[in-house]
Amino acid sequence: MVTDLSAYSRHAVQRAARLAEALSIEKGVVLHVLEQSWIDSVKHFMGASMGVEKGAVDEAMRSLQALTDEIRQKTNFALVPQVRTGKILDVINKASTDFDLLVCGAHGEYQIASLALGTTSQRLASTTLKPVLVVKNNSERPYRRVLIAVDFSPNSVKALRFSRAIAPKAETRIVHVFEHLFEKKMAYAGLSDEIIEEYRAKARSEAEAEMAQIIESAEISSDMFDIFLKHGHPAARLHEIIDEWDPDLVIAGKHGRSRLEEFLLGSVTMHLLTESKNDVLVVT
Repeated sequence: MVTDLSAYSRHAVQRAARLAEALSIEKGVVLHVLEQSWIDSVKHFMGASMGVEKGAVDEAMRSLQALTDEIRQKTNFALVPQVRTGKILDVINKASTDFDLLVCGAHGEYQIASLALGTTSQRLASTTLKPVLVVKNNSERPYRRVLIAVDFSPNSVKALRFSRAIAPKAETRIVHVFEHLFEKKMAYAGLSDEIIEEYRAKARSEAEAEMAQIIESAEISSDMFDIFLKHGHPAARLHEIIDEWDPDLVIAGKHGRSRLEEFLLGSVTMHLLTESKNDVLVVT
């Protein structure tokens, strides 16, 4: 669990504790990172006093300890507080090697800056090799409705398995939005609606086959999910589906299937992180 001690991260800390308790997880850590460049600037301003860094660490630890004590009383799970210094993303990624899941809030204390630079959660999801749960809402209850957005990449299988681990009792929907690769070009070329519909039907048939394959690969019964295949632009159509059903949690893979998205956080996943009001789990 990663926190910046802002009000926005409180829900994330509580969600992490509730998940840990429900899943019988043995160890959970709440990490707060003090940016080294900020500490160095304060030292310079204060005359290079070594007490500045210790004072900042001690104050952060007191606040973190108070937060974990409060969450323990609510959830009965004791998260271990840790304060470290360094470059935020580097420290988090290094610390995460010992854990299976990272949990963080959607926004930090300074949302105006994050609009230009990207939130820590977005940058973390782009760089880490671990699954990241970005918490945006109150976490008083377990996840009841889960939507899994699949693109049939290898991460789709992981997403199905994660849904069963994190929300085993939730109503779960698997959604794939398909659009034939050459559909728009065919329309521009003036091909008839009948021909375009034929290619669209073929795309749906292929999607049905791939959906069956990933469910089989995940070794999970299809009876555990409601399956939806929708036609349209993936990001826009998925946004409509989420708005209509309003799940508690949306699960998506980190990368799409295109070569470009192997280097960047997948465009649909980034859209979910920035535009969705729901909690989002990014699976790697």
